[in-house]
Amino acid sequence: MGSGRDKRKKAKGKAPGQGEQKTTKKTEKNEDKAERRAAKILEAREDDLDALLKQFKLQDKKAKAVEVQHNVDQPSARLFASFTPIPGANNSSSILLFGGEYFDGKSDKMRVYNDLYVYHPEKGSWSQIRSPSGPTPRSAHQAVVHKKYLYLFGGELTSPNQEKFKHYKDLWRLNLEDWSWEQLPGKGGPSARSGHRMLVHKDHIILFGGFHDGGKVTEYYNDVWIYNIDKLEWRSVGKQGASGPSPRGGCQLALHGDRLYLYSGHTVTVDKEDRSESDTVHDDLWSIDLNTFAWERLKKTGMAPTKRASFGMVAHRDRAYLFGGVTDMAGAGDKLYSELHDELFQLDLASQRWRPVAMKLKTPRKKDDASAESANTGADASNAPASIEQAGVLRPDLQKYLSKGGLDTNSAVYRAVVRIQSRYRGFAVRRAFQTYKLGGKMSELLYSPAAYGIDLSSKDMPKPRARANPMMAVCGNTLWLLGGVVEVAHTDVTLDDIWSLDLIKLNGWQCVKENTAGEDTFKDEEGWETDDSANEAEGQDEESDI
Repeated sequence: MGSGRDKRKKAKGKAPGQGEQKTTKKTEKNEDKAERRAAKILEAREDDLDALLKQFKLQDKKAKAVEVQHNVDQPSARLFASFTPIPGANNSSSILLFGGEYFDGKSDKMRVYNDLYVYHPEKGSWSQIRSPSGPTPRSAHQAVVHKKYLYLFGGELTSPNQEKFKHYKDLWRLNLEDWSWEQLPGKGGPSARSGHRMLVHKDHIILFGGFHDGGKVTEYYNDVWIYNIDKLEWRSVGKQGASGPSPRGGCQLALHGDRLYLYSGHTVTVDKEDRSESDTVHDDLWSIDLNTFAWERLKKTGMAPTKRASFGMVAHRDRAYLFGGVTDMAGAGDKLYSELHDELFQLDLASQRWRPVAMKLKTPRKKDDASAESANTGADASNAPASIEQAGVLRPDLQKYLSKGGLDTNSAVYRAVVRIQSRYRGFAVRRAFQTYKLGGKMSELLYSPAAYGIDLSSKDMPKPRARANPMMAVCGNTLWLLGGVVEVAHTDVTLDDIWSLDLIKLNGWQCVKENTAGEDTFKDEEGWETDDSANEAEGQDEESDI
């Protein structure tokens, strides 16, 4: 009877597609088992990067086709993701976010992502793109856009217990029309690294610096690489150790014509005897001619930001804008404390001159005065100067605030006055006397209060809290800022708020989305240094020398 059943089965034959379905189910079942095994290995050994990568690849196999979901929740809070503007028609630009990392303090584990989101500034909405066969999870990578593609290079993967790291040297291309990923040939290109910087110049990608943590030795780079987008080829134009900026990671780049500008960065060195680490923060400014690839160190002119690391910087037209950052300073004994910054600075790329950016304040004016001035000048009264420095006037409450501060030698205002008086002479002082007609130290302070942490024009305006590692992008004439990190009660809190600033009007920061954590999370933040307290401390030092 057994043979009879076999004969009937053979005579009947298999249903169309039945074998393929069984194979597919069996494959999926085996993949699920493999994923569970990888998860168990990872749970037992949190530093097993091979198990982590295997788990990611098995999850990626489940995605069969590109899937786009609109109006999704904002991506979870994270750091060191790429936040890349994508130009669109009729100024309908968007911003693409990929990857990043988040340290979960509750589980004491590091999470690294390879998810892909698109932010639509005009709508204030997010879309999520699920595309198979893309880059593995990573952070501290770099991404740039050229024509219809996004190019992504390098980055690092951190084990959940933060004991091991894997650095990448792969180059990927994302088609912005169909959201498909493609890994490009990288033979003869830069070594594996993270913390490097990239930008696009004509039909080439320029890459500088970064670092590689091999566990025992961390190596920093100052090499320069060019990627020919048409030929899909790398070439080195500035070898490691060549003259120019010292090896570093975390610097910032800006482009002006055929010149690339490089600012800041940091380098960690390890003592050979006691294995202690020391972090060097750079505050030098360099430029390189992209025709000759010759470096030139530039003098810091104007009112430059204080030395800091982990700030954000983006370029718009012929200016670069810098926000935030952190400065580690020595306290009592061997203790260190961190000063987070919330100033916005501007670097004029044509003159290489720094200055702080003050928001413009609309000063109330009498209708008759405005009409008379408009008639005399032939200009529209609505276009009258808006900022304090332009209008040469102050709100009564701000004038009272300054006058009171100028009489109190222990106030931050007075100390800022001392700093300004020690640095400015000649034309700057004469202009202040003529404009504000107050005389003495007060007029010098009013000449440029924002340079010393006293932004009078935006004293009551909202602005992003001080932070390190903000993600920034420019769409059209608007600067967009996402997230960053602050320290609250000796614990890192990763932010996910969104802010915007019109770089033409400079009429104040706009909070688009508040932090998910809520303001109660930051109530213990007062114990950490702020810009004002730091300015007061510096003022005490300078005043003691007078």
